[in-house]
Amino acid sequence: MTRILYARDEAGNEHRVIQRLEAAEGEDAHGGARMVYTLEDGSPVRRVDSETFQIVSTGAYISAVEA
Repeated sequence: MTRILYARDEAGNEHRVIQRLEAAEGEDAHGGARMVYTLEDGSPVRRVDSETFQIVSTGAYISAVEA
């Protein structure tokens, strides 16, 4: 499952955040799955809450917007 979310930074730049469901790996996975978030260029993004993401490489926060 893949979904495109839109977010905006403080400067007003819009970003496309790709949300993917991936199979969890490792000893504790127990066959589960987890949501993975990235920008279009593959940069990892962390979901902070329902409206906020953090770009891992820069620490910058971006806020979800309606498409």
